[in-house]
Amino acid sequence: MKARTIILSLAYAALAAGMALAIPGFARAETSGQAGGGSNTASDVAAHNAGYERGLAFGTSAQTVGEMLQCSAVWDRWSYVLASAADPAFAAGLRGELSAENAASRKAYWRRMARREMQEDDDASYFERRRADAEESADEIYADYANGAEKGLQRMMEWLALC
Repeated sequence: MKARTIILSLAYAALAAGMALAIPGFARAETSGQAGGGSNTASDVAAHNAGYERGLAFGTSAQTVGEMLQCSAVWDRWSYVLASAADPAFAAGLRGELSAENAASRKAYWRRMARREMQEDDDASYFERRRADAEESADEIYADYANGAEKGLQRMMEWLALC
């Protein structure tokens, strides 16, 4: 199981080293409270789609209970992003995989997969600890994204692509 985690970690590190995406205007508009915020929706959509496509190139996916729960939590945060988007054209221009409907489906899928991965003799508190860790990590990813942190968009799209 550790080898699988290492592979996922290496994929993330490679993505982080090789990608430099601009801070999304969408995130700037959301945090500034300005409906127009000077955001260029077309370039924001292109940056999101490109980031997602780069993440897909690694062909890795969640393997451990913790990774599966993190996937579920990140898709939940993405659902919130789409629900609170300042510009409806933003969500409409994204790849189908990044739609609100798919986000809800992926959130449920990864939660189900994590429960299935648990063995009958596994400690139930282990699942809850992993869930809490995943929620905390997803909150950090979302905060970086929403606040326009240097690699916020990159991290969000990487996780969505991995999941």
